[in-house]
Amino acid sequence: MVSFGDIPSNISELMNDSILSCQVNYNIDQVTELTLRIIDRDYTNAAQSPNITTSFAAANYFNIGRDVSYLTKTILSSDFDETGNVARIELVKLRMEVAEISVDQESSVSPIWTVKCRTKAVQQMKRDKKPESIQGNGTDYVRAAALKFGLKFVGEKTDKSKKINKASGDNEADSVWTVIQNLAQQAKFKCFEVDGTLYFASMKWLMYKWGSDAITYRHTVKDPKTGKDVTKPVTRRYIPIVPGEVGREFRAQKLPNMNKSDNAPMEATGSATIERTNGVAIRPGMTVFVGGIPTFVGYYLVTAVDFEERSPNPVGIQFQTPERRPKEKIVDLPVGPMFPATGDPVGPDVLVPYIRYRQTASQNNGTRPRPNI
Repeated sequence: MVSFGDIPSNISELMNDSILSCQVNYNIDQVTELTLRIIDRDYTNAAQSPNITTSFAAANYFNIGRDVSYLTKTILSSDFDETGNVARIELVKLRMEVAEISVDQESSVSPIWTVKCRTKAVQQMKRDKKPESIQGNGTDYVRAAALKFGLKFVGEKTDKSKKINKASGDNEADSVWTVIQNLAQQAKFKCFEVDGTLYFASMKWLMYKWGSDAITYRHTVKDPKTGKDVTKPVTRRYIPIVPGEVGREFRAQKLPNMNKSDNAPMEATGSATIERTNGVAIRPGMTVFVGGIPTFVGYYLVTAVDFEERSPNPVGIQFQTPERRPKEKIVDLPVGPMFPATGDPVGPDVLVPYIRYRQTASQNNGTRPRPNI
């Protein structure tokens, strides 16, 4: 469900009947984006008679910055939802705004508008050129910025200091969003927005914190203060994706596409098409468990989700193992024993004997000659 209007005036109008397509894109490197293709049936009449304003364009529906509301559903996790302790799927109404527009008549009588909408809070961050007005440093600064613009916040601690560039010469001043992105780059973090929540953390930190299923086990670690072993319960949250298994909430429609390279033997990437009933609730930052594929069985972090609203088509997701930090100890494949590159010479006694033919094609009534080995 999509509506255009003005939030301060509490004015909104549904235009579902005029939407030809609605593509939703989530990515771990950007913000929520909605791409609408809308037919403006009364555009011609409005252009001929200025008193007629039934055209969407003439009524300023597609102005840059116009408020847009979009209803979707997602998984709320107990790690990210302070009001509950069980992961569940529920509806969420997102406040967005028009960020890009284009128009083309294509093959129809009326023009078709392509409208890209992005999260309103982030668009406001990009317009705010006074980042110094927000207090704090590192993660505290990002949290304060998120709360100021009405976003929820999930983040990992970092001690990196914010850097704010003032306007000088041809360079414009940094926006709040630019300062946050620079902080994420310094800390080797991902900074992205999903369904009204700003995430600021490393991929490794995000692993196992968000999903529909959970397992709890006991893990022994050393207490940094006492040096003694301490056993604590650990919970891993994930979405199981096991090809061929029926009855799954998130069912892969076919075998996921998986890839692993010899240059990084412990790294892997993949993509899958998920049945859309619950697949539309998957988001970047969630953890998926891929089973049933030898050498690729394991946990991965979702990095992108794409699907089309008002369509029976499945949901496309992409995932990968977390990025390694430069100081992390990387365990590669062992070198192994050494051998001559070409091996031992091959003698004539092991060569395949030359195939002689007893009959030619003409002698065999035009059929293929029979080999004589």
